[in-house]
Formats: sequence, structure tokens, C-alpha cells
Amino acid sequence: FVNYLGKARLLISVPSATLAITSTINRALEFITTILSVSLYSKEQAKSGEKLYKTNCLICHDKKYFRPVFKAWSGQSLGTFFLVMNASMPESNPGSLHIEEYTDILAYMLSLSRYSAGENKLSSSTEYLNSITIEDRKR
Repeated sequence: FVNYLGKARLLISVPSATLAITSTINRALEFITTILSVSLYSKEQAKSGEKLYKTNCLICHDKKYFRPVFKAWSGQSLGTFFLVMNASMPESNPGSLHIEEYTDILAYMLSLSRYSAGENKLSSSTEYLNSITIEDRKR
């Protein structure tokens, strides 16, 4: 077991076995990424986030604000974005909301940026959010 540039790899002395394992891991990661990008949050969570957004965010950020923000964050971790949002917003009282409220607002922001809703709520787990890479969404 070797950690190579932050990616775990299991090395076996037989080159073809190493290739097969690496290929299988890569396919599994692609599948997980596809699943995550298909449904990150629930519609109910986004609706809750919309109400919170109107109360806490709309005074400074209109609905069109977030598409360029996510575009600027493309390739970066959703977890890092969430931590910045949590620590700096609302501007008048940073960090004043409950973690679930920030998560619901993030779900609403994702819905505005055309990320797909699914059955499960977006988790506020740092580990989970760090596993998601923000992608530029096409119109």
C-alpha cells in the first residue's frame, strides 16, 4: 500500500494485476463522482434553504450571484466553499446560523446553479463535502 501524491494505491508485484486494480478503482471513483453530481441534495432541503436565503442572504446576494461564484470555484472542494460560507456569512453576523441552516442554504445555491436534486439531503459532513468537486455547470 503506497500513498502517491495523495492517492492511495495498492501495488502488487504483477504489473497486469496493478493495472487491473488501478483501473477498477478509477472506474469506481468515476461512478461515485457521477452519482454525486447527479443528486447532491433533496428538493425539500433546497426549499428550506430558499426560505433561509430570503431571510439571511438576499439583502446582499441576488439569485444570479451564485452561478459566477460556482464558476470561479470550479475544480475546488465544496467543503472548502462551505467552510468559507459558514465562517463569513451573513456578513452582519458571520457564523450565526446553525450548521443545518448553512447546509440548506448551500442546497438552495446548488439548485440555482442547476445541480440536480435527489432523495437524500446534502450532508454537512466536512469529509463528505470535501469529496465533492465543484464543476462549472452549463446553461
